[in-house]
Amino acid sequence: MFPCKVGSAWEVVAPAKLNLYLDVLGGRPDGFHELETLMLPVRIYDSLRWTAASPEENGVAPALRIRNLLSGADAPQPDLGPGNLVLRAAESLARAAGIAPCGTFELIKRIPIQAGMGGGSSDAAAALLLANAAWGIGYSYERLASLAGELGSDIPFFLQSSAAICRGRGEQVEPVAGLPLLHFVVVKPPVGLSTAEVFSRWRRSSDQPATLRRETERIETGDRPLSKLIASLRHGALAESGIWMQNALESAAAELSPWINRLRQVFAECGCYAHGMTGSGSATFGVMRSARQARRTAQLLATRRLGTVLVTASC
Repeated sequence: MFPCKVGSAWEVVAPAKLNLYLDVLGGRPDGFHELETLMLPVRIYDSLRWTAASPEENGVAPALRIRNLLSGADAPQPDLGPGNLVLRAAESLARAAGIAPCGTFELIKRIPIQAGMGGGSSDAAAALLLANAAWGIGYSYERLASLAGELGSDIPFFLQSSAAICRGRGEQVEPVAGLPLLHFVVVKPPVGLSTAEVFSRWRRSSDQPATLRRETERIETGDRPLSKLIASLRHGALAESGIWMQNALESAAAELSPWINRLRQVFAECGCYAHGMTGSGSATFGVMRSARQARRTAQLLATRRLGTVLVTASC
């Protein structure tokens, strides 16, 4: 993400993400979960704009206006209150810099909510980058990443612009280069999923000690699906890469929503290289063979009342 100045305002676009691999290695003492995931930004964007306060608004806390372009009367709605991550990120940055936050943030929502596509986290990262530039603070990436990690697990990922392996709670970001352009169809069903509820169901249904033992064995033997996934992607072996894609939360999400299994079946019939749930759901993606196949598949799925159907590609 790169903020740019437009007249007296500042603007930035905030991409969505997809998880091509997600493993939950167990719980942590801080209440979070130890993760290992491969995430990549995709070309579905929210937009964030900052404008300076008018003279009569000086000294007033920053405002947030949201224009929601998401379709569906039953779709989850953005948080308009002080808990919105855009405002929290801006206020956190101002507090760290010892300045008063100011101005108005205008957010245009295009990334589906409760989809596992990182829209809220991406918006928060956008707010940090935007305010850092607009307010003339000039913090380094490392300083912003520290603030981002305090706000949310996925937010540090969005401060950089490439695919990355994320570990810890998700805040330990290791950029990954050399991946090919990938084409996707993404379906967000009418029902979203709460991240907290999915992890709670995972905790109840998983054998966490066994999970940790398997991960230790993988490290000792070198038999690591994530390494094999990245290698196959770099070599352009997209059909093979599907063997190594996995999401440890998918079974838990399927227990909470019948849409997960329904979308598994839909994509299994589409002739894509691979398919899977992103994040904690409820969106599911298919890795398509070409941009043309992605467009045709999306047109077909849009007639089946599956929810929001999106065509996109990796950034």
